[in-house]
Amino acid sequence: MNVMQSDLLSKIDFIKHGFFDRQGGFSAGEFASLNVGLNRGDDNNTVLRNREKIAGHFGVPLSQMVILNQKHSDIVHVIDAANRKDYEFESVEKAMSHEGDAIITNEKGLLIGVNTADCGSILLCDSAKGYIAVIHAGWRGSNGKIIENTLEKMHTIGCQRISASIGSCLLKCSFEVKGDLALQLDRKYISYSGAGTFFDMQGQILDKLVKNGVKSVSKLDIDTFSNENYFSHRRQGEAFGVQFSGIMIKE
Repeated sequence: MNVMQSDLLSKIDFIKHGFFDRQGGFSAGEFASLNVGLNRGDDNNTVLRNREKIAGHFGVPLSQMVILNQKHSDIVHVIDAANRKDYEFESVEKAMSHEGDAIITNEKGLLIGVNTADCGSILLCDSAKGYIAVIHAGWRGSNGKIIENTLEKMHTIGCQRISASIGSCLLKCSFEVKGDLALQLDRKYISYSGAGTFFDMQGQILDKLVKNGVKSVSKLDIDTFSNENYFSHRRQGEAFGVQFSGIMIKE
């Protein structure tokens, strides 16, 4: 498996984190090979083997790995000691029952993550309060309120020293937008050239993090469309896998 880390988050000694690409798993065909997406056309048992391998990299069992059923929503889940059991993995059906696009927790040994294939993955940590979070933000999320909602909940909990890192995603050079889609996006992040109209999703995500109180932000600057080590919806069409980004508080 190939795992990238953020220099910023690596300075925080009580967490483990990682941004994975598509290499090193068990899936085949369009989903080769480290696909973590359930109910996407890949064999679910193979997907669970991929998830289990990633969980093992963090030193935890599959039961302690939480990925929501992502819907490009503004829904944030807060996992604590009282409801942790509700989120621990037992079956595909149970895992898919939790819909949302962000998770916040201070539970030790619980690996929280998102899956992406062009959308932005965001890992966050408050080094003083001891909370971590993950956000899935595609163009719907970056234009919606998922980032604002997550940070508002973190601030309500008392988080004030939040660091964040943005993983691989569809960068502006590859994010051409056509027709009505361009009208739905914030014009500040739209650029025009002879080659077309392009959207800077990563730039919008970064600006929203800073505007909403994140003290430090880093980014990988890896374009999922042009780098075939990554899954990309835009490059692969309707049959595509998704890669994992996650973070955990050490036991």
